[in-house]
Formats: sequence, structure tokens, C-alpha cells
Amino acid sequence: MLILFLRAVLLYVFILFILRMTGKRQIADLQPFDLIITMAIADLASTAIADTDIPLLYSVVPILALYLVQQAVAFLSLRSRRFRTFVCGSPLLLVREGVLQEGIMRQANYTVSDLSDHLRAQQVFDLKSVQYAILETNGSLSVLEKQKADQPQPKLSYMLILDGEFCRTALKHLRIRPKALKELLRRFGVTDIGDVFYLQYLGDGSLRLQLKAKRGAKIKDIPKKEAKELCS
Repeated sequence: MLILFLRAVLLYVFILFILRMTGKRQIADLQPFDLIITMAIADLASTAIADTDIPLLYSVVPILALYLVQQAVAFLSLRSRRFRTFVCGSPLLLVREGVLQEGIMRQANYTVSDLSDHLRAQQVFDLKSVQYAILETNGSLSVLEKQKADQPQPKLSYMLILDGEFCRTALKHLRIRPKALKELLRRFGVTDIGDVFYLQYLGDGSLRLQLKAKRGAKIKDIPKKEAKELCS
């Protein structure tokens, strides 16, 4: 019994250390791949704890291997937006300007009942009060409610450039040509989109630009008047 107790304590400390090293703090932060790794680690650990005939090393080595794989995937995800999209997926817009997107909901195997359940969990009890609803890559639902009739309706923000790459889906939705966007950036001193950490189209029509650290991480706000030309 003492051996079982000590094995359980040692593996608990080791797994806690490994999970802390991944940088995740709670289940809601986990992407699908991270969740798979976590479940696999838990299975390896439980087997070693229950069966004293299995040397602890036989569990420690596979757990370390899974940790290294997770770190490699995390590194590649930071380096490549395409790889990150492949592994983690992309957020899905389930409700756009109050209208349920039936095709996208079918694609995500997401029913109206599922949507209603998640909305109620966020204290939203009426579908007609929802302006936008986004299914995030970790499975959570982000909701933006409609304003009162005498107030302007909220608009979504879109990432136009992320990690030096165009976000083609957002550009297509906003009808912005990459060439026109490059010309606008040149007027603000950015000659290479590879220097852009992110460029965000805000709900009020303005743009928010941050350069990468190698360019000083400078932040520039592009007013609505200048940004309006992109959608014309």
C-alpha cells in the first residue's frame, strides 16, 4: 500500500509539472489536440499507479514523449497560421447580424438546441436578441447581443493580417483587395506585410495595426476615413 501511495504521489507531481509546462491553466483553454494529449497522459499515469509490476519509467518516458510532441505542435502553430488552422480549426460564425447560419451550423454538427443551451448558460434566453454568436476553436461560444432600437448595432471586428499573412476569408467578406490594403499600409510606412504582427478591422470601421517585435512592436491606429477607401 505504501508503494502504491508513493507511486501515485510521484506521478501526480510529475504530471502537474508537465501540464504546467504546457502553459494551459484550465480545461476551457485547451484546444482539441491539447485535450487529447492530456487524456493520454492521464491514461498512462493511471496504468502505472494501479499496476506495480510496471516500472515508473515505462510511464514517465511516454509522458515526456507526448509533452515533446505537444510542444512541437505548439511551436509549429506559432510559426504557421495554416498549420494552426489545420490542428485547431477556425472560429465559426453561427449567427451573423441576427440570422442563424444554417450551412455553418450543419458543418459543425451544431443544432439550434445546442445553440440555445449555450446561450442560456450566458444568461441569453432569446435568440432574437443575438447579433453575433461565434463558436470558438476550444468549443466555447462567444455572444454579442443586439443594442436597443435607438442605438447603433454592434459590428464584428476582423483580423485582416495575422503573423505577416493575409486573412483571406475576412478580406473576402469585407470585399477588401490585398493590393489596396498593401497600398494603404505603405502610406503608413509599412512596405512589407511580413513586418505586421496583426492588422485588425474594428467594428467602427477603423484599423488597428501592430508591427512585429523586430520592428519595435509599434502600434498605429488608422482612422475610419482612411480605412473606408478599402471597402469602396
